[in-house]
Amino acid sequence: MKEGKDIIAESPAFLSAMTMARKVAESASSVLITGESGTGKEIIAQYIHNLSTRRAKGFIALNCAAIPDHLLESELFGYARGAFSGAIANKAGLFEEAEGGTLFLDEIADMDIALQAKILRVLQERKIKRLGENSFRPIDIRVIAATHQNLDRAVQQKKFREDLFFRLNVISINVPSLRDRTEDILPLARHFLGKYSILNSKKLLGISPAAYQYLLSQSWPGNVRELENRIERAVVLATNSHIEVEDLHPRASEISKQKQNTLQFLREKTRDDVPLLLPIEEMNQLYIEYALSINKGAKEKTARDLGIDRKTLYRKLGKRHSSL
Repeated sequence: MKEGKDIIAESPAFLSAMTMARKVAESASSVLITGESGTGKEIIAQYIHNLSTRRAKGFIALNCAAIPDHLLESELFGYARGAFSGAIANKAGLFEEAEGGTLFLDEIADMDIALQAKILRVLQERKIKRLGENSFRPIDIRVIAATHQNLDRAVQQKKFREDLFFRLNVISINVPSLRDRTEDILPLARHFLGKYSILNSKKLLGISPAAYQYLLSQSWPGNVRELENRIERAVVLATNSHIEVEDLHPRASEISKQKQNTLQFLREKTRDDVPLLLPIEEMNQLYIEYALSINKGAKEKTARDLGIDRKTLYRKLGKRHSSL
């Protein structure tokens, strides 16, 4: 199912977020969009704008984390000539440029707390003052904010103003992570395949079944952004008519083989005639022994490969030997 520009969605989780976006689109209220990095929070914000009565005006997006604190205020509010060194002419800020439309403030939790107070005032009074000016200018915009951070926790830690949080969080929309919307992985992959095949003038017919299974097996900590990056890379590297597992990850086949070897090792440690499942602690010990055998007894390398420190490795080995 595809709804809206550049939105690919079949999963109930993402469709629920879109349903909420449609409900609030024509309201004047502020919206707070939450979700992990790379999930598509800006796409949801753009979707809201496109369905709103402000769609004929501009949609301006700003990543608050990408601009140093001392520049962010002038970027938002603008400045008068001579307001500071380098201000050689009057300049309108993004609040003015978004007049009649929507201003999307991404990663707002990264904004300096002193600037948060000024943003709150804008939302309350609907007017701004350029740096270096004394008079206020009325504005008519809708603000949509987004963050990947937990704002409730940030408020408790005094890193985010509670009054601004309530002002922004009139309507809250959570964008699910890709691991919580696995139904969308393959449609998104096909979409990106078509997009980057055209951009790179490649004639690819599709994605192999093995490559599809590989995509479904990943946790995607970078979410849709990571998936898009991986597909773009695969399109560039592909030498066959279809994207293969090796195109998606240079060590994918090696990792898959290693997993199979690990499973085989664990199976050999159990009796074939008894459907035995060992306690997780014992399975961990067996895996450590397996890793040691692969590394020919090199404990430091084994600890590094397993993502634990040497003390933890020695402790677990000691526990294993003491139980024998």
